[in-house]
Amino acid sequence: MTSIWKGFICFFLGLAWVLPVGGAMAETGIHLVLSEEGAAYQEVSDSFRAGVETRAAVKVWQLADFAPGQMEALTRENNLLVPIGLKATRYVAAHHAGQAAILGLMVPKVSAEQIQWPAKLSRRKIAFVYVDQPVTRPLSLIDAVFPDSTRVGVVVSEENAGLLKQLAAEASRRNLVVNAETVTRDEEVGPALRRILAESDVLLLLPDPITINAANVQNVLLTSYRFRLPVVGFSKGLSKAGAVAVAYSSPAQIGRQGAQLAARWSPDAGVLPPAQYAGEFSIAFNRYVARSLGVTLPDEAETRKRLGAQSE
Repeated sequence: MTSIWKGFICFFLGLAWVLPVGGAMAETGIHLVLSEEGAAYQEVSDSFRAGVETRAAVKVWQLADFAPGQMEALTRENNLLVPIGLKATRYVAAHHAGQAAILGLMVPKVSAEQIQWPAKLSRRKIAFVYVDQPVTRPLSLIDAVFPDSTRVGVVVSEENAGLLKQLAAEASRRNLVVNAETVTRDEEVGPALRRILAESDVLLLLPDPITINAANVQNVLLTSYRFRLPVVGFSKGLSKAGAVAVAYSSPAQIGRQGAQLAARWSPDAGVLPPAQYAGEFSIAFNRYVARSLGVTLPDEAETRKRLGAQSE
């Protein structure tokens, strides 16, 4: 897109805002708000729209498209806003005028629980389809892929302390021991990881802004590899990067579930079903890394069947 065309669009959006609200802006309906232009966000959007019968009523926005005041205008009406990703969800919350329902997609559970919404907005109007998995799924994957492993290493930041308790309780029911450390700063991740790896049979990665992010993911995987310890992850990207096994919900799966929740929304009632994990999920193996570590992987189709996962 040329800079002239971008400028025209920005001008048009600004003009639409200073004029009286009308036309498409005044219509109640479903508005998708993408955090960025990335493929994952677009995949959620496409899957969501394909699952909504009234596709023509679904409007798609990029977060960067909003001029000052436009979000407030949308949220003053009985609309359903569907922010995709944490960045868009936080923006919607910060500029919410108190009326529209919110269905956040591809947001980590712990982050969703910390978002501040207007006091006058009914909590029955707020729902999520989380990007992460319930603790039962990665532990079931560990049971299936590493049956001889009993010590599960985990490093998380303080904001995931509650999730860590759930994980430890579920692991105990499976005769697994969780070796965990909690960190507060980026520089603490490396030392904590090395201590955990020395005492564990497998490393479990959980979505966490400090312990696993774009800046340190390669170091985490490389350090684990040097310790000859397999990694269980939460995204297909982690599988490609070096995690031996992952359980994840794809953007398409999250988008489909979002469409199912949206189908239960109406402008008159405005309420949504409770927040939930994606019911659909998939697994993926990195056979190259598994061979390098001497790990014998089970049959992938049988493992999917055992866990109730889908193929992607």
